[in-house]
Amino acid sequence: MPEDIERLWTPPSKGAVEDDKFILHCVSEQNWSGLAIKDFGAKQGLGVVATRTFSKDDIVCDYHGRVIPAAEGRVMLQGLRDEAGYLFFFKAGERDLCIDAQTFPCECHPGTDTVGRRINHSTKAPNLKPFHCRLHVNGQDKDIILFRALQDISVGVELRFDYGVKRKSFRGEGLDLDWLDD
Repeated sequence: MPEDIERLWTPPSKGAVEDDKFILHCVSEQNWSGLAIKDFGAKQGLGVVATRTFSKDDIVCDYHGRVIPAAEGRVMLQGLRDEAGYLFFFKAGERDLCIDAQTFPCECHPGTDTVGRRINHSTKAPNLKPFHCRLHVNGQDKDIILFRALQDISVGVELRFDYGVKRKSFRGEGLDLDWLDD
């Protein structure tokens, strides 16, 4: 029965993600299926919507860009004014790192606006959760941030994740950052 299959199913382990040829191919080629960049207007800007259904725990896409030391990312962030900062800070063991998706287009996919960098923020209703893994892509071991679905996602639903920042921690209190409250 379908209920039994669903009850017994478990998401792939982290090791399974690292060995998944489909995920490795999508990371390498940046051709994630079931996603579209959409313009949500002046206030929200560009975002990403699902063009197919995703099940809870599916890997949806990655946050793609050049991995740099976090200190270098913080210097880049200080140079930004009111524009979006496509920088993803994370820890990998003892290393403080940053994915630079601000430098656009990336060197490895010059004709592609990678979708992960366009996913908008939500503290109240995120439907994706980022996680770090180390994948062997194009002959190199790389630090990768993948997005896993927190729930079933229907066609037309905007993808969102919690950026993990608050008004006071995001470039000072004086900026108009109402979007952090969403």
